[in-house]
Amino acid sequence: MEPINLQKLISEISPLYNLYKQSSRSIIGTEALKIMWDIGDLLKREIEVSGIAPHNLYRKIYGKAEGQNDITQKSYITREFLGRAYRIRNIFKKKEDIKNTLPNLKNFISFREAMPFFDNEKYLLKGQEREKMLNILNSNESSNLILKKIKLLQAEKIGKKNPRNQKLNEIEPKKEVFITFYNYLFNLIKSNDYEYIKKEISDIDNSVINKLSSNTSALAQEGFKYIDIPESLPNDQWNDYVEFLNYFSNQNDAKERRRFRRLISPERIVRLAEMLQAMTSENSFKGFKKVFK
Repeated sequence: MEPINLQKLISEISPLYNLYKQSSRSIIGTEALKIMWDIGDLLKREIEVSGIAPHNLYRKIYGKAEGQNDITQKSYITREFLGRAYRIRNIFKKKEDIKNTLPNLKNFISFREAMPFFDNEKYLLKGQEREKMLNILNSNESSNLILKKIKLLQAEKIGKKNPRNQKLNEIEPKKEVFITFYNYLFNLIKSNDYEYIKKEISDIDNSVINKLSSNTSALAQEGFKYIDIPESLPNDQWNDYVEFLNYFSNQNDAKERRRFRRLISPERIVRLAEMLQAMTSENSFKGFKKVFK
């Protein structure tokens, strides 16, 4: 086993990650998968050479978490993104398999929702069922209709009654999204440089940030009132969090939100809402910093 050259790995991943971020709103799904496959290939080679566990590698690449003063921020490449890239590399053994399997994939979101049908032994589709799923993903229908059909397939194949503890386990990925975004904002605020922060989030409109803050506050309590926000944003860290909020806002009852609050305290949820609000102006930032101390 060889030691990890972390900076070299990050320098190889970053251009691909930036390419994905810059084109994520316009790029077709097949091309997005190819970029993520390349990132996953870099991860796979490092994992095989060093013997490191995948999730440990993702943490090393992302870097600093709240309260860990001895660990520097390595990158803003989220652990969830890296995990997806590694899964894609394992789903498609060869890069050309992407084009052969999904030649007409319109966007990545539909594939992301269908991923358990590709690599989860419990939900793996085979034969005619797999062909049906691939026909949906490759169809000429609208992206929204394709996504709706994949979600119906999820409900049919995955949405079964489970014990309470298993339900909590199913919320764990949402907890990871929340923590990743929380730490991302936490470290921006710790820079104590509002001009730097505004540059970092220049592609996110204040009106969107205000809506995210309001929805986050509502998640901390019963009576969640959803305020419409875009389905996707041009910034990956923010986009993952938008998807997180959209998930909870689209639940018909409050059970999922109550489960989430068993994993993340309402106090922490409110703190994130306050950090979001602090992003919207220098006065808000300064006011938050006074309380934050």
